[in-house]
Amino acid sequence: MSRLLLTGREIESRIRKLPAKDLEMLATGKSSKRLQASFLADSKAYPEAIEALERIEPGKSPRLDTEGGNLSAYETMLCLTEIHFALEQHWFDVMKTGLRAQDAKLIGEKLKWQSKDVQLRFRLAMRAGHVAEHHGRWVTTELGQKWLGMTREQALAQLIECIWDLPQLKLSEGAILEQLLEAFPLMITFNLATLEFGATLGLLNQGLALKPITLGPSASAKEIAKNLPAAEERLIVQGDLSIVCPSPLTTKLHKQLDSFADSEDLGLASRFRLSALSLSHHLETGGSLKDVRKTLEGLSGNKLPQPVEYLLSTVEQKFGKLKISRSGDSTIIAAADEILLTQIKNERALNHLSLTGSTGALKSPSSVELSYFSLRDAGYAAVMIDDKGKILSPRFTASLTLEVQSDDELEARAKNLLSGEKTAADPSDVLRQLEFALKNKLKVQLSIELPNGSEESFLLTPLGLGAGRLRGRDEERQAERTLPVSRIKSVVLS
Repeated sequence: MSRLLLTGREIESRIRKLPAKDLEMLATGKSSKRLQASFLADSKAYPEAIEALERIEPGKSPRLDTEGGNLSAYETMLCLTEIHFALEQHWFDVMKTGLRAQDAKLIGEKLKWQSKDVQLRFRLAMRAGHVAEHHGRWVTTELGQKWLGMTREQALAQLIECIWDLPQLKLSEGAILEQLLEAFPLMITFNLATLEFGATLGLLNQGLALKPITLGPSASAKEIAKNLPAAEERLIVQGDLSIVCPSPLTTKLHKQLDSFADSEDLGLASRFRLSALSLSHHLETGGSLKDVRKTLEGLSGNKLPQPVEYLLSTVEQKFGKLKISRSGDSTIIAAADEILLTQIKNERALNHLSLTGSTGALKSPSSVELSYFSLRDAGYAAVMIDDKGKILSPRFTASLTLEVQSDDELEARAKNLLSGEKTAADPSDVLRQLEFALKNKLKVQLSIELPNGSEESFLLTPLGLGAGRLRGRDEERQAERTLPVSRIKSVVLS
């Protein structure tokens, strides 16, 4: 039965996972317990498996040129912490590969990194389950919030556990690829997460296995944590509204500072800056200015400079004066200050919100969330309110349901096939509805399957259809989108 069900690709995949000794057995037509467990032999090797072995060529090797060590592990945790707080304060569009270039650049400037280095850490956050998609933007998950409260060792252990995909073998310090291919000659190493992220967590250094990786996934975090730069909770608050941390940050202090100040320079010494926006964000998320004063005075050992006190007083007076709410099909931006509203309406950076109105309030067809983050990025400390006038926190934590896959690949494949027969939409029906909507200039509510398997809904006005793709105007974001028709699961005319 297994010989009938296994395809050539699956046979090749199983062969590539075999250690050198079993490959020798297979090449001579003999059997072993591992070959039998891999459905490649019974009393002797299957002819199909022997033929496949003869066709297989060594896999492509990855480039391992990233420097790594204890300092890189510390910097990675700094970067991930900063990403979590950036997601609260900015709208980061969801991209299949991670962050948009300009969003990665925003984080990279604080660490003096290139965008590609930030993207690598963001992919690590994706793999660790720290971030998820929510209405077209990246948000922190419950697991991500939990990670922020972990000790250094616990945080490292969670990251290392999620990337560890090495086969069982005894590693020693030295060239990692040579050791892997000596034990598993046909292994595909190009897509191993341990090799991709190992240097960022202090396991590898330019292709060399460091001591922690030789200890295994559980003991490696402890080894790295004890060698991280010693952290202190000590601050210098300056009259230019900057906060200097002369020594490496503890996770607790980094979390505190990120909640009410903007990071400017992160490393072994760090600098943050207080602003009306950062303090407003702190108040929106349930904090108080009394706590800010207590933290700054307690960790600096001095009274706050006069400019800092003045900023705190100003924010306290103006907080909540610019409000964003939803009314029917429109988002309302209200304030008693008419000059402020006129300035917002004429702000070129906010043209995408299509603002209208004047006296007392502006209207936008965009969502409350998009309007809020757009105003923040333009420098306006707005707050979101509900229909009862209560201030809403911009902090959103997504629940992430992890898929549990069966160890039996054939069983899992059968379940997927059965599931597909039940839920797959008729492509011809989808096309007919899209063509009808395009011809009659109707809006459509679409359900789209995202690359991670989840689904998202869009209200779209179709503008064009061809080459397997739908081009349309997203009515919520007021922006043009192009979507693959193959990923459209349902169409409802609106």
